[in-house]
Amino acid sequence: MERRKGQDQVATKKITLVSSASDSGNTPATKIRGGNLLGIADSTGKANLYSPDANDGRQIAVGILEHNQDMLVAGTATDRFTQMLVHGLVRDGELVGLDPRAKQQLGMRFLFDRETSPQAGALMHPRGIYRKSSNYTVTPGDNGLLFLATAAVTFTLPTKQNGLAFRFAQTADFNLVISGSADIIAKGNAAANTVTFSTANEKVGSHVLVECIYVGTSTLKWAGDEFGSDDADRRVGEEIGVGSRE
Repeated sequence: MERRKGQDQVATKKITLVSSASDSGNTPATKIRGGNLLGIADSTGKANLYSPDANDGRQIAVGILEHNQDMLVAGTATDRFTQMLVHGLVRDGELVGLDPRAKQQLGMRFLFDRETSPQAGALMHPRGIYRKSSNYTVTPGDNGLLFLATAAVTFTLPTKQNGLAFRFAQTADFNLVISGSADIIAKGNAAANTVTFSTANEKVGSHVLVECIYVGTSTLKWAGDEFGSDDADRRVGEEIGVGSRE
């Protein structure tokens, strides 16, 4: 029986590996090497190779291909029903596509043999990054993600649940708005409906962590924490005060 590639003491999950999967580091590329990191495409739910600069789900490493997989059936690339590793002890030197971000994403479910310290949590290292150019309603399933706005974007928070946490950052010279329901704690306001970053010349780089926490018995709130220098925080705080009063 073929030995697993880079894995030991593991748990597996059945997946469909999409027909277009291609291993550029192998010859031929239609033979996918075991040990490749895998992501799940949002639109199809099918697995494909981890792609750190994608924006469709493949940028989030969720598992490791258990064995080598030939994608050709009678010479035609075909979806293949196979297995990926989802938990266990792995030999990171034999994995394909492993980078620091993927190691952070997989760190809660895999123990890497070369790892000497635990992986940082989702607040320091998001489990995935999505780019958004239009308004978006955040879902509980987005927990732990970092959203990069590339235009004027309003992010609407989901129904409060203890432990939900999201990060939002603006990469362009446009407003960034975080919207709730009078339940956001921002600078100068304990019951804000919205947090708006709109100060001229300070929109690019606006960056906020929003986490759902208990602030009292049976009382959940969204706590916002802006990142930046003290001066930048002060100016952003003033802008937040304006936006919060909408």
